[in-house]
Amino acid sequence: MVSTLSKSFAAVAALGLLALIPGQASAQDKCNLTIQPALDQWVIRYNPLEDEIAQRTFDVLLVNSGRTPCNGNILASLQAEAFGLTTPGGANRVRYTLVDVDYGGVDITPRSGESARRNGTSVSIKQGEQLPARITFAAFPEAGVAQGRYTQVANLFVEQANGTIHATRPVTLVLDLAAAAAIGLKGEFSRPNGTPVIDLGELTEGPRPLNTALYVHSTGGYRVSVTSANRGRLRQGATAWYVDYNLKVGAQDINLQRTDTINVVSQTARRDDYPLTVRIGDVSGKRAGEYSDTLTFTVAAI
Repeated sequence: MVSTLSKSFAAVAALGLLALIPGQASAQDKCNLTIQPALDQWVIRYNPLEDEIAQRTFDVLLVNSGRTPCNGNILASLQAEAFGLTTPGGANRVRYTLVDVDYGGVDITPRSGESARRNGTSVSIKQGEQLPARITFAAFPEAGVAQGRYTQVANLFVEQANGTIHATRPVTLVLDLAAAAAIGLKGEFSRPNGTPVIDLGELTEGPRPLNTALYVHSTGGYRVSVTSANRGRLRQGATAWYVDYNLKVGAQDINLQRTDTINVVSQTARRDDYPLTVRIGDVSGKRAGEYSDTLTFTVAAI
């Protein structure tokens, strides 16, 4: 009796072992795809006052560790949020595009939450194969967008023609819009040897609005510094003869005895003009000749 029970148990165990083998083989035979981006954050560093476009191309690797090919199209989707790069708590969104460079040059931007469906099959990754792909990320900040870090998380995935999704991988899209400012003159002035010169004509005592303005373009707040080489004096060459004068930049009187500043605090981009006005001091008893001073205007983003 003992001998019969032992033989029956051995037969059941053998049958169970044989039943597992086909199941394991079936699982291994499936497509097993992963998307491996070279970087988890795709960052574009952009200075709107210097750079023509905000665009970079990024690499991803499609890896099939299964035993059957993985066929489909590279697409992108969002995580239940509105389309567009934005700052934390920000109301404005920056448009962007994602383009599958290597496989059709197709726009896969998830404008409505997910890429538009693609016809046919763009990629086929064989068993054990690693297939590279490149995605171009371009951002389009509108004029007046302030400095800051604008982001959105997008999910890259490969979708089969029947709707089966093989792999999903999130990447963080980042537009790093630089704190930047530019300064210049507009209006009436000449530029001999590349240096702007404002001709005051015949010096007479009193205020004189100039037909010249200082302009500042910035992505946020900025500081303008003003320095007079002669500390508020129009001087005749290297002589001791001089005429005192004052300067107004926009509505602000500038102290030319030292470096003076104009500070603008702003959370938005700026395009400001500052008309220049001078007040000429006493000219009586001064020797005839050409009097001049050199003003230096510098700007820094803050």
